[in-house]
Amino acid sequence: MGLHTADAIVLRRYPFRETSVTLSCLTDRFGKLKGLVKGLYAQPNRYRSAMEPFTINRIVFYDTRMSQLHLISQCDLLSPLTGLQCDVETMRVASFCVELIDAVVPLEEPQPATYQLLKQALERLALASEDAAGTRLHFTVRLLRLAGFQPQLDECTGCGATIRASGYWSARQGGLLCPSCLHEDPMVEPASSEMLSALAALAESAQPLRLDGPLAARLSQRLDEFLRWRLDRPLKTLTR
Repeated sequence: MGLHTADAIVLRRYPFRETSVTLSCLTDRFGKLKGLVKGLYAQPNRYRSAMEPFTINRIVFYDTRMSQLHLISQCDLLSPLTGLQCDVETMRVASFCVELIDAVVPLEEPQPATYQLLKQALERLALASEDAAGTRLHFTVRLLRLAGFQPQLDECTGCGATIRASGYWSARQGGLLCPSCLHEDPMVEPASSEMLSALAALAESAQPLRLDGPLAARLSQRLDEFLRWRLDRPLKTLTR
C-alpha cells in the first residue's frame, strides 16, 4: 500500500454510509482518482472547507492497489476559488468544465496538461473579470484535443477524403463531411473556413482568444451538438 501526495481539484462528492464521503478528483500527478474520506461528517471541522467541489487541495492518499477507490488520509485547502460563486453564469460554466472533465478523462492516467487546463480555467472564472463564454469555448476545444476526442476536421468522416479549406459540419458523424457524403447526415450544415481556422487557433492557444461574438456563439453551439452526440452519457450542464 503506497502513500502519495498530490494537488487535486475536487470534481464531485458523494455521501458514503453515515459519516464518510467519496470523491472524484483530478490530480496533477496521478490523473483522475476516486477517494474515500472517512469520518468527514462525524468531524465536520476536520478539513474546514476542503473537499468541496471546485476547490484546489493538497491530498495525501493510500494507493490500495486492490481497488480504484483510494483512502484519503489528509487534505489541505490550497484555493477555495470563492469567486466562482459570484454569479450564476460563472458557476454554470465552472460546472460544465468539471462535468466534461469527469466525462472524458479516464481513471488513473497521469494527465498533467489536463490538470493545468482545468486549474487555469477555474482560476480565470474565479477572477470574475474574465469572459466566461470565451473561457468555456477555449476549455472545450483544448480538452477535446488533449483527450484525443476532438472533431475530425482534416478528413471526411464518411469516406476519408482530405478536407482542405471548408466542409460540412456533422455533429452526428463527429466532424466534417465532403460534398459526396452529405447523405450521411440530413442535418449537416456548411462549415466556413473562418470557423475551421478559429477551431485550429483555439486548439493551439494557451489562453482564450478574442473572437467575433457571432462566430464564438456558432462555435459553442456546434461543439455542444458534438458533445451531445459523441459522449456516452449526456451532460447535465448542456442546457442550450
